[in-house]
Amino acid sequence: MKKYFLLLLYSAVFTSTAQSSSFQISYNGATPQAKIAIDRAAEIWSNILVTDVPIKVNVNWINATSLGFLGVSISNGVKDFPSAPYNGVWYPSSLADAIAGVDLNPTETDMDVYLDSSRNWYFGMDGNGPGNHFDLVNVALHEIGHGLGFYSIANIDAPGIGSFSLVIDPVTSLLASFPLPNLAGQPLIFDLFVENLQGELLVDSNLFLNPSLGLANQFTSNNLFFNGLNAMNAYSNNRPKLYAPGVFSFGSSILHLDETSFPPHTSDAVMTPFCSPGESNHSPGPVTIGILQDLGWVVNSTNIEEKSVDKMYDISVFPNPSNGFANLNYELAESQFVNISIYNIQGQKISTLVDQFQYKGEYDSQIEFNYHSGLYFVVFKSLNNTSIAKLLVE
Repeated sequence: MKKYFLLLLYSAVFTSTAQSSSFQISYNGATPQAKIAIDRAAEIWSNILVTDVPIKVNVNWINATSLGFLGVSISNGVKDFPSAPYNGVWYPSSLADAIAGVDLNPTETDMDVYLDSSRNWYFGMDGNGPGNHFDLVNVALHEIGHGLGFYSIANIDAPGIGSFSLVIDPVTSLLASFPLPNLAGQPLIFDLFVENLQGELLVDSNLFLNPSLGLANQFTSNNLFFNGLNAMNAYSNNRPKLYAPGVFSFGSSILHLDETSFPPHTSDAVMTPFCSPGESNHSPGPVTIGILQDLGWVVNSTNIEEKSVDKMYDISVFPNPSNGFANLNYELAESQFVNISIYNIQGQKISTLVDQFQYKGEYDSQIEFNYHSGLYFVVFKSLNNTSIAKLLVE
């Protein structure tokens, strides 16, 4: 297998010159179409992250049919560097560089990204790919997000013992272009924020020995959360739920947002473990950005939303006041998941009118209702927008 990867000789370099940060991408085997889409993903991240040190990425475009992955990211790591906020904690090298203000590993890349060239890819920038194609901008955003620190080396070994930073899947060693350091059981910065339903931190050795059966039970509890302040502020002061299914999966469990809490086509679905054909998110989402802030990234809040996407026009409801029926009109500038619900003045949901993926375009439909007279709110939620229209029922 290792020899197979060494055969990928073609390389090119791309540098994004966005306002807040820059990416230097070395491509191995990627087609021109693929490069454009991956460059776009890097540009979106570079508009958000603030660092004076270029973020170095190796992108490998390979046929990964036999390996079974859509994409894989391996993050380089540094600990105990100048100005490190925590001692004995591993940071992704790109974040360590940003904090230190210098390139701490000038001869090594910050992350290796592998993408399966055999998949049906959509290479466009508009997020309107066919339903049987994977959106490459979406997937590249996801993998780069892991390399930036949305990452953990949690594992459960064959005897069923759970650990942080002790057991690494052998395939990781084969794929990494840099020497993997001996993590020696010391946590990654992401791990410091992982806690259970009771609010117990999993890296607290007074509660959970590393390694231990207790950690394995937590890893498969389906009740793990990220307790960072910025992430919680972005999630209505709630802890975002992490993916911790009953059957552990190395490279998926712990280091993703939970799929049921952040379903496809919602704003933070970029960092969930599964990507479906036709799914398209070209913005990392507020919770994801909050998590990166908690890890130590500085973000440019004025550039968080993707600039190339037009905003949704406000939803309109007429006639208003209404009695028994109303027309609903709105326009989508991109295909996305849409939810439209009716709430009463006490904030209680009365009904859901729309809860599905919709293609870009204008929508005009008539709704019938049997509500008591009074004031109601029509709440429209989409990928990047929440709009509220008042509905007065006579």
